[in-house]
Amino acid sequence: MKIFLIRHGEAAQSWDQSADPGLSELGKEQALECFNTLYGKEDLNQFNLVSSPLKRAQETSLHFKKNLDKQLSLNEAFREIPSPGVSLLERKNWLQEVFKKNINELEKPQQIWQSKILSNLKSFTEPTIIFSHFMVINIVVSTLKNDPRVVSFYPDNCSITEIENNEGKLNLVSIGNELQTHVN
Repeated sequence: MKIFLIRHGEAAQSWDQSADPGLSELGKEQALECFNTLYGKEDLNQFNLVSSPLKRAQETSLHFKKNLDKQLSLNEAFREIPSPGVSLLERKNWLQEVFKKNINELEKPQQIWQSKILSNLKSFTEPTIIFSHFMVINIVVSTLKNDPRVVSFYPDNCSITEIENNEGKLNLVSIGNELQTHVN
């Protein structure tokens, strides 16, 4: 059964400016292009729609919801990597340090986050499209590739990564387009 992980479109503000920005104008265009790309390749009517509760992920799903007349389920498991006790001003530096780590070096809140992501993916019984974030997609890809790094690739805005759930066994089918510039 197919699962698509879609990274949100370009955010209107960066990590250190807002904890929950919506999409920029470019991000809105990317979201439409993402819908059109996937709509041209798949029968999207069979897919459930799931999103991180953060605005940029939800806004990326808008064309899918509207054109498919589907409900969007919000799921905390697909929220960006937790950074308890880290202020917005410190978050960029904190994230840059996390980028350098291996999965086994993550702190307890991030280990729990990884576990929740994977258990949710394994629990899906119908084709699903998930609108999420850079670090969520990375932790899934690294885990499924048996890559020890937290960050093993740089998914571009609205990149589409495909995984398969075969009765609770997850397989990586393809990774999405890679980012050419900075992460937002």
